[in-house]
Amino acid sequence: MIPLIPKQHAQNTALALFLGFILLLTGCASTTPDGEVNDPLETANRSIYKFNEHFDQYLLKPTALGFQKLPTPVQTGTHNFFMNLNDVVVITNDILQLNLEQGTSDTLRFSVNTVFGILGLIDMATPMGLPKHQESFAETLGHWGVGSGPYLVIPFLGSSSLRDAPALVVDFFTHPASALSATNDIIGLAAVRMVDVRSQLLKTTDIRDQLALDPYIFTRETYYQWRQNRIYDGNPPKVIIEDFEE
Repeated sequence: MIPLIPKQHAQNTALALFLGFILLLTGCASTTPDGEVNDPLETANRSIYKFNEHFDQYLLKPTALGFQKLPTPVQTGTHNFFMNLNDVVVITNDILQLNLEQGTSDTLRFSVNTVFGILGLIDMATPMGLPKHQESFAETLGHWGVGSGPYLVIPFLGSSSLRDAPALVVDFFTHPASALSATNDIIGLAAVRMVDVRSQLLKTTDIRDQLALDPYIFTRETYYQWRQNRIYDGNPPKVIIEDFEE
């Protein structure tokens, strides 16, 4: 069993790590435009990627396949529950991006699903015209012009960047799960969420494994495109290629 860690100690440690990351972020991330692949740590990243693939192959993917065998209402309710908790993070970043219209919609969505959807187990808001949005602190930094910085692969979590990795700390402290008193509870909730996410990606990774000549490069470039698409809310700037004469 994982030993309990005092919450205050865990918070202080996380904040210290976050401040250290921010110092790196301000020095490096701003020099790399969003969407531009920058992988100076490829050797180390490939090693962590290989570790993550073994973890996925022997534990995470089999667990996700087992999760998919549960009754559909259980799968849907679990996914809706986590999406509802995530709306608190989304609302926070709506405000930080000064997107008050979306923030109002997301606040109403969270309220409706929490009260009438039994803590979010049932998505009552989407049929009412309150769609699910995705925002994170990484997207907020990108929104205000902070570049992605070098590509990073994080153990267990996968693709990230020098900007996006420390932003995960902010997202954690704005997530309702951070209010839990015991570290074991937080880890348990995170583990269920990881299985839920993995179950949503089973078909995607199967296609990647069948088509990609180099799954590492495919995953890396897909991540950059996905993040850029998220930062610009589905409308990333178009790349203009100028004509030239031979």
